[in-house]
Amino acid sequence: MKKVRLASLLLMVGILAACGNTEEKAEQASASGDTLKVITTAGGYPFNATNPSTNEIEGFMIDIAKEATKRADMDMEIVTGEWNSLIPSLQSGKADVIVDGMYITDERKKEINFTDPVFGFGEGLIVQEGDKTTASLEDLKNKTIGVQMGTSFKDMLEEQSPELNLEVKTYQTLADLLKDIESKRIDAALADKPAFTYMKSQNPNMTYRIVDEYVPSLSGEIGLGVSKENTALVEKLNTSIAEMKEDGTLTSIYEKWGVEWEQP
Repeated sequence: MKKVRLASLLLMVGILAACGNTEEKAEQASASGDTLKVITTAGGYPFNATNPSTNEIEGFMIDIAKEATKRADMDMEIVTGEWNSLIPSLQSGKADVIVDGMYITDERKKEINFTDPVFGFGEGLIVQEGDKTTASLEDLKNKTIGVQMGTSFKDMLEEQSPELNLEVKTYQTLADLLKDIESKRIDAALADKPAFTYMKSQNPNMTYRIVDEYVPSLSGEIGLGVSKENTALVEKLNTSIAEMKEDGTLTSIYEKWGVEWEQP
């Protein structure tokens, strides 16, 4: 009887050890494997969007991710998801890296890890083309303003809405938001300033006004998002990012897409 129990115990120890080795190998593979699954909203240029001619996802954040993974000796496969699904996809293992205009915040750092910053920006305000007087949120008292769901801008607007009596309307994509301001369903919109500026430069006939005098209150930095468990991958990507900053690759990517950032 004792021999049977001993044999069973040894078998169980062996199984547990094998499971541990499997999990360790899986983590190592994710950090140094062949392909990383990258998730993005493809929500709009210049960050990331689907090219209607090629049906490929492109943008300056995509270029940064491609170069970083290439230098880390990995390939990347791109999948898309809605904004609110990005972090859960990382946590559930459906994706390895978030590549989007996601601010690095203390709240988000509780849920996922970020690489070193690769870009920084603030929010921009746009209004209907005929509105020549609005310069701040205070000028939009009692009006309707659009914002993307799940963003820091949405939280900020909801905090200020009682005082300014704003009606805050939420959208899944920037394209839907722009469509509503052009059709005058909303009075104004708040989103990433680089997105507004790029869209206007590429489509000069778009009927909205960028409020140049607007002073952003939520400037921040963005990095590539990685799961809490995969610290080895963060280190690999940070090494790539440091090299890209040093040799001017990041600056070249910014210039290609018409964006600017004073790298720290």
